[in-house]
Amino acid sequence: MRELPLDDLPKHSPWPARLFGSADGDGDAEYSGTGVSAYDEVYANLLGLLEANPETEFRELQRSANHYAEESPVPISRAESLYLVDVDEKQKLQDEALVASLAGTLDGGETVVALGCGWGYELGVLADAYPDCAFVGGDPAENGVALGRELFGDRDRIRVESFDFRDDEWDLLERVLADEGGDDVVLFSQGSLTALPSVRDVVADTLAEYADRVREGVHLEHVYELHAEESLLGLLRRRYADRRNYNDDLLASLRATGAIEVTSATYDVVGGNPLHPLSEIRWEAV
Repeated sequence: MRELPLDDLPKHSPWPARLFGSADGDGDAEYSGTGVSAYDEVYANLLGLLEANPETEFRELQRSANHYAEESPVPISRAESLYLVDVDEKQKLQDEALVASLAGTLDGGETVVALGCGWGYELGVLADAYPDCAFVGGDPAENGVALGRELFGDRDRIRVESFDFRDDEWDLLERVLADEGGDDVVLFSQGSLTALPSVRDVVADTLAEYADRVREGVHLEHVYELHAEESLLGLLRRRYADRRNYNDDLLASLRATGAIEVTSATYDVVGGNPLHPLSEIRWEAV
């Protein structure tokens, strides 16, 4: 890992030039995130790869996907500093941030409900790091759920089910609460809220209804208002989110909800995309 000056970021990402109108990419102005169907197609390809190579472990599958998508070196961010790393180190740093996000919450016996978990890679990483906890993930992509079940079906502490943030009730969470009770249930998400039509509606209409039924909420998500308006990097990040039409308003939505108290907000714990980093948000019921 070596430091990457902000002036050199355009050498490793097309987005600074796009944001200032000096490169092609106008078609991305109304992007608004990747839809479920696009993810489902990716997961279908990975499912086919697994079926052809049934001994493939979940980390190996993720590594194959990473190397297909990117070539080393790649830019990342941590705590508002930019770095160049190889593709495998990028995944390692993202995994470290994932595990660290729950370090102050899990001490054994808890069940983590990961909302919008894709095919469940994060569940495997967390289960390895916290061997005394259980992990239940949900996602709307059918092939993602099928892939997760193929990979983790023989692991007692990992379960992947169908789930959609936009449902009026979260049946996945209801089942976990019925089985475990709320004292040992932790809600979690990682990078899964950006493409929703409205994060605020999900928080106000659904998540808040479960706030007093779980121990805590922990999120690694994109947070617009934490991008500094007094720094060039912060302004680039704001413009990037605006250009992509992302809904990065989780923190504001949580703070606007009377049922929830945000206990901490840590900016840029890792940015696999340095213009769209993940921040760690923690909350409890009031």
